[in-house]
Amino acid sequence: MGLASILSIASSGLAVTQASMDVVARNVANADTPGYTTKTLAQKNLIAGSSSLGVRALDARRIIDEFVQSQLRTEMAALGDVEVRRDFLTSIDQLFGAPGGPTGLDTLVNQFAQSLQELTASPDNFAVREAVVSDAQLLAQQLRQLSDDVQSMRQLAENSIGAAVDEVNEALQQLATINQTLGTQGAGLSPPADLLDERDKFIDVIAKHLDVRIKEADNGVVSIFTRSGNALLEGQAVQLSFDHRGDVNATSLYSGVPADRGVGTVTLNASNGFSIDLVRNGILDSGRIGGLIEMRDEILVEAQAQLDELAHALAISLSSMSVQGVAAPAGPPDGFDIDTAGLLSGNPITIEYTQGGTPQTLTIIRVEDPSELPLSNDATPDPNDTVIGVSFAGGAAGAAVDINTALGALGINLVASNPAGTTLRIVDDGLAGTSDVNGITATITSSSLQDDGAQLPLFVDGGAASTPYTGSLDGGGQKLGFASRIAINAAVVQDNELLVRYASSPETPLGDSTRPLELLERLESTPFDFSPAAGIGNTQGPFSGSIVSYAQRIVSLQTGRAEQAISEMAAQDVVVTALQERFTDDTAVDINKEMAQLIELQNSFAANARIIQVANELFDVLFAAI
Repeated sequence: MGLASILSIASSGLAVTQASMDVVARNVANADTPGYTTKTLAQKNLIAGSSSLGVRALDARRIIDEFVQSQLRTEMAALGDVEVRRDFLTSIDQLFGAPGGPTGLDTLVNQFAQSLQELTASPDNFAVREAVVSDAQLLAQQLRQLSDDVQSMRQLAENSIGAAVDEVNEALQQLATINQTLGTQGAGLSPPADLLDERDKFIDVIAKHLDVRIKEADNGVVSIFTRSGNALLEGQAVQLSFDHRGDVNATSLYSGVPADRGVGTVTLNASNGFSIDLVRNGILDSGRIGGLIEMRDEILVEAQAQLDELAHALAISLSSMSVQGVAAPAGPPDGFDIDTAGLLSGNPITIEYTQGGTPQTLTIIRVEDPSELPLSNDATPDPNDTVIGVSFAGGAAGAAVDINTALGALGINLVASNPAGTTLRIVDDGLAGTSDVNGITATITSSSLQDDGAQLPLFVDGGAASTPYTGSLDGGGQKLGFASRIAINAAVVQDNELLVRYASSPETPLGDSTRPLELLERLESTPFDFSPAAGIGNTQGPFSGSIVSYAQRIVSLQTGRAEQAISEMAAQDVVVTALQERFTDDTAVDINKEMAQLIELQNSFAANARIIQVANELFDVLFAAI
């Protein structure tokens, strides 16, 4: 090997050392840069035949555990979902208050019940009656406020979905640009490590919002898919669209039918014209966007339903009266007559009968909106009854015809007729041993403040010109959003003596506790069947209890959910932290290691420089001798 070869080899050593120092400098400078990974410079021995001609620097490369990175992204999506649940459920819990706490919803119901209790002892005391009115107003006001707060949270979720979709779209566009750059790299060349860091930052943004699957080519170009296989980035980036709604309220619900949908949906639009509704197809079930959709369309809707159910129970229980059927003229056939004169839309008629030796229950509900028919058996909380929706627009005679049509379709051996006026007659089929009518009861909402019984329409639908609340199923249902409209009957506010005087002729004495006792009984003791659609109880075992106990159950449920979400968040955070630490240990810049390597490079540089110096000196000696 000649002096020229020595110079060449040492020069290549200097060049590689300088390149290595450049990598160290970049590592140190970016030690605190988010998303930056430690780079190392590989080098290759240059061989010609059996001899080394020096060394050549290869591309700077990253040290990354791709499996850990993939797991981290999956768990980050789950963390985004759980984090949304934690934040929203904690807020709901704070709104509804702690069980028995001074601002708890159950406390306000108990306070109203306590005022009624005091009224039973002092019905002639103006201050006591006024306290009942005040506490009822406070309860109604709190229900309205809670309803508004729940809808504000749904609006926040709606807005946040839109913002998240914008972030995903921006990240997809950036990745498409980076893919294009990476795709221009020559075959066999390693992709630029720093560009891969930039690429991964945008992937991480998407992984926070969506649970995705990443496929990487040798040149660093990535394709991104949802877990269900829909391409988000494959060659070209898709465009996610969100038809944001700016006025979300209790009636703004998600529907797979676009015309019925009151909130926005996320649609994937590909450049080839392919389009799919990601929400309707259940694709967004994780990540931050999935969590926000669950909050907007399920958890918060259920919270509103619980408020509506409580408001529904308050209005119905205090204002309803039972009208018992009377035996029809002796038959056969045999049955009962019921007067439907006061039956309002939403009021039920319950028929107890026996068919084939088995006791059965039939519930007939007055419904005037034909679009709501036929009714599902879930229209009542009773899991064992059969439900029929019937219009009384044509009077009892027209209702009887519709009832008979429905009975025939259901195979129920009963017959309805209209013997006169507003009377509805339900009898058996007149055959021995086939069917028997055991009893019939109508539950009618009273709109009268006096001379109609001890019940009192204290809570009314303030959003509908203060009309009586009947739980009507017409127009999508009166119950939906009722908590945002519940109000106190203005007549009672103006004259609190109506809390006592249930008759005008002769006038009920102010010292009479009949009505206060009745109202208190209905509030605290009388069982009320609550719809399982509100998330308390289930279809086979609906919650049945007092209004007071239902309010307590609502608050306890929200507190329990918040605590569970906090626990889930803590557990998920542990998983993500452990993966993040493992990933960071492999990829983050270690200043101490970089400084130690810098010392090695300094010595290597000095050694190569010394070799060049010696070679030059030898050349000088050689030239001097010539």
